[in-house]
Amino acid sequence: MKKHDIILLVVIIIVLLPIAIILLNLGKGGYAIVKINGRVMKTISLNKDGLYAYVTDYGYNKIEVKDGKVRVFEADCPNQDCVNKGYIERNGESIICLPHKFEVTIKSKDDDYDVIVQ
Repeated sequence: MKKHDIILLVVIIIVLLPIAIILLNLGKGGYAIVKINGRVMKTISLNKDGLYAYVTDYGYNKIEVKDGKVRVFEADCPNQDCVNKGYIERNGESIICLPHKFEVTIKSKDDDYDVIVQ
């Protein structure tokens, strides 16, 4: 490699690195909304790790917030789809437990609009 090639490579890396960082963080959620039977039960920040349990007449769900992600780690529903979903972290992602009418949805910190129309 020639000296000019190395300089060009360094300049490209310096320019693309901030863009890559922005794109990797784009769409990350800021908080999780927990709903049972369509009613908001709690809004949980994804910045603080924790365990939460929800017990209703439909059954129970336990969720974990860890490293900016959330998951249902235990439930007494028959099919365990909510548990098998794993962690979610992006804006708009949801975990839904139909038998328990339980839902966890990720929302962004700056998610003020669903759609922008001209």
